[in-house]
Amino acid sequence: MTEASALLWATSVLGNATFPDVRLARRGVRILTQCLSRPGDSIARAAGSPAAAKATYRFLENPRVDPSQIWEPLHEATAKALADHQWVFAIQDTTVLMYPTLAATTGLGTMNTAKQEALQMHSTLALRPDGQLIGLLATDVWARPPEELGKAKTRHARPIEDKESFKWLAASRYAADLRDRTSPATRLVHVVDREGDVHEFMQEIIDRGDGGIIRNRHDRRVEGPHLSVWTHLEAQPVIHRMRLKVPRTPKRPKRWADLEMRACEVTLRPSNAYRGRRPLELGVVWVHEPNPPAGVERLDWMLWTTMPITTVAECLAVAEGYRLRWRIEEFHRVLKDGVKIERSQLKTAGRIETLVAFSSGVAARLLQVTYWARIAPQALCTEVFAVDEWHALWAWVHKSLPSPDQPPPTMREAVRLLGRLGGHLGRKCDGMPGVRNLWKGWRDLQLLVEYHQIVRSHGPPP
Repeated sequence: MTEASALLWATSVLGNATFPDVRLARRGVRILTQCLSRPGDSIARAAGSPAAAKATYRFLENPRVDPSQIWEPLHEATAKALADHQWVFAIQDTTVLMYPTLAATTGLGTMNTAKQEALQMHSTLALRPDGQLIGLLATDVWARPPEELGKAKTRHARPIEDKESFKWLAASRYAADLRDRTSPATRLVHVVDREGDVHEFMQEIIDRGDGGIIRNRHDRRVEGPHLSVWTHLEAQPVIHRMRLKVPRTPKRPKRWADLEMRACEVTLRPSNAYRGRRPLELGVVWVHEPNPPAGVERLDWMLWTTMPITTVAECLAVAEGYRLRWRIEEFHRVLKDGVKIERSQLKTAGRIETLVAFSSGVAARLLQVTYWARIAPQALCTEVFAVDEWHALWAWVHKSLPSPDQPPPTMREAVRLLGRLGGHLGRKCDGMPGVRNLWKGWRDLQLLVEYHQIVRSHGPPP
C-alpha cells in the first residue's frame, strides 16, 4: 500500500496501544506502516534508510516493549468490528515457526527433537458469514521446552490445563472475553481441525452458548446400539448427494468428487476415566466420497457441531463453515512465505514475537484485501486502493496515465491488475490471482507508486 494509506491503517490499529512512552507508540505505528508498505522485505529494506532501520531495531530491543502491546490492539480492533454481525466464524489453528539457523538465539523451543529451534503459534481469525476476513481475534506464541518431549505418552493421566491441547480452550476464552467487552450481541462459531477434537473444548463452547464446527479425530463413544460415532453414522441414511470440484494442487490435478452426506444428533458418552467430562448433545455431519478414483485420497469430513442440522440446507451450511477453515492455513502461509517471518535474525524469542505481532497484522490485512475482490467484486477499488495506487497500476498495464474522467476500476479489475504485477498470467483458465501473486504485487506496487509520485511532483527525467 502507499505509505499514506498504510499509515492510516496502522494508526487506526495501534492508535490506542498502551506503550509506556509516546515515542514508542509513534515508532510502533511507523514500524507497522513499513511492514505493510513493503511486505516480505527485510527490516533494513522496509525501513528505507539506515536511521529508520536502527530505530526499528532499537524498538525491538527495548526492554519496555512487550509483544502484548501490539497483540492487544490488533485483537481489540477485530473484536470491535464484530458488532456489525449477529454471528461470526472464529477459526483456530496452530503453526510452527522454524528458526533452524538461530542456535544462539535465547528463548526458542523444540519441535520434534531437542535440537530444533522453533516457536509455536496458535491463531484465531474472525470471518464474516460470507467468508470475508474481519481480522485477527486471538494469538498465543510460546516456546515448547525440551522437557516436554515424550510427555504425550502420559496425556491421559494429566488434567487438560497441563496439556498443550488446552490452547483451544484458552483461545476460545480470550476471544469470548473480548467479544463480551466490545460486541456482546455477537455469537462466535468456533471452527477447528481434527487436533481440536477435545471433549473439554466442545463442552466449554456449549456451556458458553457459542457455536462449534469441529472435525472428528477420535471414534468416540455415543449412546445407542452402535456404541461408536463412526459405526452410528454409517448406519444412517444418505440425505444428500452432490458433486464437488476439487481444485488442483502441486501434488494433484483438479478433479470432480461425488459425495454423500449423512447427519444425525448423538449423545457423546465419555469414559469414566476422564474426570470433569460429562455427556454432550451434539450434531454430526458426515460428508464423504464413497468411491474415489484409484490412487486418490478420498474426501472425508466428519464434523461435530452445535449448529442446527434438521434440514439438508443446515447440514450444507455446517460443511461450508468448515470449508472456510482454509483461510487460517492461508494466513499462516502469508505470514511465512509472504511476510517471511521465519527469516528473522533477532537474538531473543521475545524480540522475534514482537516482530511476529507486527507481521501478523500485515498478513491479516493482505489476506483481507485478497478476498475482498472475490466477495464484493463490483465494489469500487477505492475502498482498498488509494488513488495513486490504482493510477500506478493502470499506467503499468496500459502504458499511459488514466484520463481525468477515467472511473476507478472495480475491486475485481484492480485485483486482477495487481495479480499481473505479481506474476499472475490472467488467462481465462487461470481464475482470480491467489495470495502469493497478490503479496508480490503489493510489494512491487510500492515502487511504482513512489516513482509515480516523483514524476508527478518533479516531472519526467530529461
